[in-house]
Amino acid sequence: MNKKLLNSTLKSKISILNLNLINKQKINDEDVKLIHKLHIIKNCYLSFIESSNSKEDIRRFAKFITVIEFRLQNLWKFKEDINYHRFWNLPKCSCPKMDNMDDYGSGFRHINLNCIIHGN
Repeated sequence: MNKKLLNSTLKSKISILNLNLINKQKINDEDVKLIHKLHIIKNCYLSFIESSNSKEDIRRFAKFITVIEFRLQNLWKFKEDINYHRFWNLPKCSCPKMDNMDDYGSGFRHINLNCIIHGN
C-alpha cells in the first residue's frame, strides 16, 4: 500500500478514548498512551485487511487484531474474553452482523462459511 493511501485510510479511523471509562477504571496515563498506540496499530491492520486480496494475509492480519483486542481488554481492566470481540466488524468479513450483535457476549457466533476470514 502506498504511503498516501495508508495515511488517508488511517485518518478515517481515528479512535477516541472514553474519558469517563478511563476515570471509572482508574487507568493511569502510561496505560492510556499504550491503549492509544494499540488502537493506531489495530487501525493499520484493518487497513492492511482492506487493501489485501490474499486470504492467507487477511487471516493473519485478523489474528493480530485478536491479540491486540485481548491486550486492550487487559489494559482497560476487563476480563480477557473473546466473546466481546466484534469479529464481524472486520473489513471483508461477511458473517451476519445483526445476528452476531444480537448474541454479542453470549459466546454464540454466527459464521458465514464463505467468509474470507472466518469461513472455510
